[in-house]
Amino acid sequence: MHLATPTAPNYGRTFPLYVPPIDWFFLIDDSPRYTMSFFLDLDFSGQLDRSIFEAAVEEALQRHPLLLCRVAPEKNDRLCWVLAPEDIAAVDWADASEPIEMGDGYLDLRKTTGLRIWVRQSSHKATVTMQFHHAACDGTGAYRFVGDLLGCYMRRLESCAGEVDLSNFDVASLKVRRSKMRSIMMHDSALKKFRQAAAQAYDHIGTRVAPLKPPANPPKSFVLPAMEKQTFTAGDLANLRKAATSQGGTLNDLFLSKMFVAAHRWNGSFGGSRKIRILVPADMRDGDDFEIPACNMTACTFISRSPSEIDDEKQLMDLVVRDTLALKSGQLQKDFVNSITTAMEGNLLPWILWASRCLATGVFSNAGDPSRRFTGKLPKKRGKVSCDEFTLEAITGVPPLRHNTRSTLSSSIYGRQLTFSLRCDPYLFGSEDTKQLLELFCDQLRPLC
Repeated sequence: MHLATPTAPNYGRTFPLYVPPIDWFFLIDDSPRYTMSFFLDLDFSGQLDRSIFEAAVEEALQRHPLLLCRVAPEKNDRLCWVLAPEDIAAVDWADASEPIEMGDGYLDLRKTTGLRIWVRQSSHKATVTMQFHHAACDGTGAYRFVGDLLGCYMRRLESCAGEVDLSNFDVASLKVRRSKMRSIMMHDSALKKFRQAAAQAYDHIGTRVAPLKPPANPPKSFVLPAMEKQTFTAGDLANLRKAATSQGGTLNDLFLSKMFVAAHRWNGSFGGSRKIRILVPADMRDGDDFEIPACNMTACTFISRSPSEIDDEKQLMDLVVRDTLALKSGQLQKDFVNSITTAMEGNLLPWILWASRCLATGVFSNAGDPSRRFTGKLPKKRGKVSCDEFTLEAITGVPPLRHNTRSTLSSSIYGRQLTFSLRCDPYLFGSEDTKQLLELFCDQLRPLC
């Protein structure tokens, strides 16, 4: 059964909405084999009510209309986001013993909307798995959707009366993303635009990046989302913070440096003299974007280090701190958006993505506390979203995985615990291989706990 088609609010003249370059980037890089989708898991103790949950999904989607959209040629045959509430997939609801069937996980946004939801429930717990297409929504947008979904659910419960507030949302603000995310102005010369785009393209194509060494025996099959997870205690987290601070950095800096070390040790001599490069997604929202619905406002930034720099771990941490400080100005993010804007205008991006066979060795995304991305007010107990009926015990996820970028790692802190989630190329890494890589990464942190 499909969800009832929502009665969409009046979005004025927002739709059809031109597809901005940042969304187009993830559309162009999408394929059935390597879908530009990411996954979230919400783990609950207690019980969820199916009818209340599905009603809450419908209401939350109305607040985040890009998740109600397909991509289609409109307005002089330019690609646009077009409202298609009739194409929303049903929530896949089943007993906890029923496996999730995603196939290859491909979401073709020309035929369907960019969200899928699975619920698996037993007598005392439930897991909600969500798949988002990155062209429609980034991690921050997904967490905002999740917060609204929980709010729409909880305010239907008598036990939460007066304890839930949903924030305002401004659909019209979706129209300003294109101009807000870049620094090149419309009147800048074509030559200036080309030079900036060419410099970015050369950096991506000209840098010899070491892919992650594939295991000797590829798996015969796989089941998505194929995430492996490791959790550290509140005490471990406190000690890791102290270790990062003592080295002049943040937790994010510490995790990045240890990811370089883990990738270098995993590869051994496989990578030769090629650099290890980590793709670091960077959210470009600011204080003026609090009311923008779920969308994609994430730029791709890159940090590269040579094997000799990784071997000296003190120097490595210093270099990573320097690199992450450079990101805080926001210029590198704008440079990325500028380059894909020019590439979109010149239709160069498909060639650039094809030529840069290995864009990065891995991806690292630090989600922090995902519940802090929720824009509304929800009842909590001991740092967790909670009510009489259920408690959200964990929220975890991983970024998309493109061809030859063979690992994608995320860290999150929720309920005073630190969790790392890892996905690897499912055509090359079995679940045991992914577990071994995650263990290797965590082994770099454990002596500091």
